[in-house]
Amino acid sequence: MTREHDRAKVVVGVDGSERNLAAIDYAVSSALTTSRPLMLVGVVDVGVPEQPEAAAAPGHEWVLLEDLRDRLLAEHPRLSVRTLVRFGHPVSALLASIGEDDLLVVGKRGMGPSRSMRIGTTALRLAARASSPMVVVPPAWRAGSRHTGAIVVGVDPAADESESLRLAFLEAVRSQAPLHVVSAVDLRPMLVWDKVLGAPLYRQWEQRSLASLQELVDPFRDEFPGVAVTVVRDHGHAADVLTDRAGDPQLIVLGRDHHNGDSIGLGAVAREVLNIADVPVLVVPVTRSKDRDRSVPMSTTASVPSLREPAT
Repeated sequence: MTREHDRAKVVVGVDGSERNLAAIDYAVSSALTTSRPLMLVGVVDVGVPEQPEAAAAPGHEWVLLEDLRDRLLAEHPRLSVRTLVRFGHPVSALLASIGEDDLLVVGKRGMGPSRSMRIGTTALRLAARASSPMVVVPPAWRAGSRHTGAIVVGVDPAADESESLRLAFLEAVRSQAPLHVVSAVDLRPMLVWDKVLGAPLYRQWEQRSLASLQELVDPFRDEFPGVAVTVVRDHGHAADVLTDRAGDPQLIVLGRDHHNGDSIGLGAVAREVLNIADVPVLVVPVTRSKDRDRSVPMSTTASVPSLREPAT
């Protein structure tokens, strides 16, 4: 018999801020729909001097988590909730709290006005290093909010996207939503190179790319026949295609390279999507074989950004 402590769980970082409420709401909703236990994790950062308000309340993290647990149990009697307080840096503490089968949920803490500063560094570092799938939730998100559209998953036809595709299909089943499988190419570098010679090369690449995309998706169509799937090939910067031209999604799913837990960062597209998306973004660690053929049908696409870029 599997003990509850051995079950895959939903883990959410709790800090008591208003912006953190969206992440907690998402974690609760996910735990209820997947019948997983919920773990509330508070972190005491011993490397940062205590703030006056925290110093005035001994055991602040324990009190915060216990009060939150009691409230959630009162609102959702069938929810299983555990609490955990860790000491250390928030990134290392949260990474130590998850297993590969768990779901980590964090809030979006960045306050800057520019596209590059809308997400906190903690969320970015976690998204780059987490061994489990992770959702970054914007502060305005609430369960049952206006975003009730499709699940959108960004894929690269030249990559092994099976893990992120599977999670996207599962999310579509759970939410009873359609699924949009999206791939994009930015034509600007190709057209600058040579508009006349670039056009037939691009058409050749487009045909092969679409065939590769269908080949990736077809096995999942058979496995999840109840999901309405639309395959989208679009032109433009990948982050803009996912966030602006993919309709009004309720969730964006992205894969990222993950080599035995040593991935050191996110590609530029993933970072930008996390910065600008106003819906939750599910980042899926994908382990690729080192000898996998990453070649593309035409040499000019080597400089064309895709939905998956190498970790930087």
